[in-house]
Amino acid sequence: MSTDAILAIAHKELSDRLKSRWVMVIAIGFTLFTLIISYFGTIPSGVAGFRDLDATIASLTSLVIYFIPILALTLGGGIIADERDKGTLELFLCSPISVWEFILGKFAGLSVSLALSTLLGFGVSGIILITKTGTESVAGYLIFIIHSILLGIIFLSISFFISILFDERSRVIAVTVFSWLFFTLLYDLGLVGLLIVTKGSIGADIFSLLMILNPVDVYRILNFISIDQSAVFLGLASVEVPSYMTTSILWGISLIWGTLPLVASYILFKRKYLK
Repeated sequence: MSTDAILAIAHKELSDRLKSRWVMVIAIGFTLFTLIISYFGTIPSGVAGFRDLDATIASLTSLVIYFIPILALTLGGGIIADERDKGTLELFLCSPISVWEFILGKFAGLSVSLALSTLLGFGVSGIILITKTGTESVAGYLIFIIHSILLGIIFLSISFFISILFDERSRVIAVTVFSWLFFTLLYDLGLVGLLIVTKGSIGADIFSLLMILNPVDVYRILNFISIDQSAVFLGLASVEVPSYMTTSILWGISLIWGTLPLVASYILFKRKYLK
């Protein structure tokens, strides 16, 4: 596997996103999004103003889970369809570039694009918030940014698998939208429904295991742990985080979530296009 080939493909993907101003638009969106949430988050109590960063992180966590996954899913959902429409997929298949070089190069370029927009957006807004609220929770806010980038990379990996699994662009879009709804909304509604049906009798260990099967819930738990919150809001319910759910374990689960769809993408690509 050639590192030069991976870097060349990654550079092209990143350059395309920079030229289209995608990175800048998303960064500006995240900046405005964070400042608005931070300033107007206390409106229900009758007072508007910048709050401490811990409160901002808690509010952002409940809303970012809807935006970053759909951005990542749409960013990577068209990698195969776009190449096929431009007639360049056949060129890649006929070139000496391996499947891993092709997939890793595109994944690296798109990951950097997504990470850069997230870092710029939350970074600029974070600097403004620090000047207004102080530096007490800077570490927690930086960890929040890292977790947000990790969440984006996970869903970017999932989007690659969806893009390779389905040939038609319409199906890719449909499955992308459904995947977003499933992970961000339907899964948690199912867990809350399970609590209601079982009247809370389901064991904490089983329920915790069900939570970590969803990368969005893993992200949510990681952020709440970083601000020393022992309870995580799940839909309309509040769930206590078990003591064994440490940051290292959750990071390990996140890395598995980010790796498995990419490996599956490699295997599926070889079976479909290199027969």
